Amino acid sequence: MKKKILFGMLALGFVLACVPAGLATPVVVPADSNAIQLYMQQTAAAAFTQTQASIPTLPPTLTFTPTPRPTFTLDPTFTPVGTIVFSAPTRSQHVQYFRIKHDHQLALYNFRSRTVSPDWGYTKQTPEILPMFPIPKEGTGTIRTPVDGAWERFINELNGNNNGKLRYLKSSGTALFNGAGFPQMESLTMGGNIITLEAISNGWGKVHTMDFNSPGNASVENYFTRPDLVHKFVLVSWNTKNKTTIWPNTPKGDIFYPFVTRNDVWVQMDRLEPFPILPMNVSVVITQDARKEPKADSELISARLEEGKTATIIQYHPSASDVWGQLQNGGWVLLFSYTKDGPTYFTTWSMATMPPNPPNFSE
Repeated sequence: MKKKILFGMLALGFVLACVPAGLATPVVVPADSNAIQLYMQQTAAAAFTQTQASIPTLPPTLTFTPTPRPTFTLDPTFTPVGTIVFSAPTRSQHVQYFRIKHDHQLALYNFRSRTVSPDWGYTKQTPEILPMFPIPKEGTGTIRTPVDGAWERFINELNGNNNGKLRYLKSSGTALFNGAGFPQMESLTMGGNIITLEAISNGWGKVHTMDFNSPGNASVENYFTRPDLVHKFVLVSWNTKNKTTIWPNTPKGDIFYPFVTRNDVWVQMDRLEPFPILPMNVSVVITQDARKEPKADSELISARLEEGKTATIIQYHPSASDVWGQLQNGGWVLLFSYTKDGPTYFTTWSMATMPPNPPNFSE
């Protein structure tokens, strides 16, 4: 009996010794979360101080149907990271901008305007708001930020100290102060405006806003120089005749407000559309001259983009409702602007989310 057991053990050892190495259990190396986060380092904020571009005159109400673009998918397992200044050569993208989607892009409003809902119960046109939350979770309530003192002076300057505009903006019935009244500003913003992010976590983005402890200077930070930090008041409505979503201007004209909160705030990523990642090769749709700086009255440079030619965009510069792109040679060209023909793309660069109506158009 002992001989049989010994023989069996020797046979088993022989069989195991003959097993191919390829059948051994592989070693699984966990993914490097830092490598994932590196991709989103482009969300870092970078200062820019270019001045106002010329804006053509348009009718007060714009209607358009943007062409959908492929969905930009973010990994749902990003962990929060601090604001990172992306150290890289000038020929790569520095800042990742996002536009806040409009009602007609959201299933929440049946891809129309929130004013169409039978249970809306409000006016036919209303602010196209997006609430922001103190933690990345819906239903947690919003926060309020006091904007009196130096902040009120900044708000007044942004709106040219126009009493009619300021009464409308500060009213308890027009969105920004409809919770506790002025100066307690709600944590919200409006469709079409631009934001940047400081972190992404599980489908939420931590929003970069103005520093609450440092009220702005309207001559330096305004809708033309920093549209990511100074936002435009946006209304939304529904054209019952044409069955289209429209964005009328406020009864008082262009109104602006600081994008500021006293605490951190978060927004759902599916409420945002990212600017296309750069560098990006584009084809020229409308011939234009390249300029030394991203503004309409800047000095021309030798490069000229002819219709049908190709170019590479390496940087963005948003200014009011315009978007400028920098070429590899350093020159700047318009990617988007509102012209006499309406919303206009000058190259094959495009986005589904349109900017707010351009400032200073006919009331």
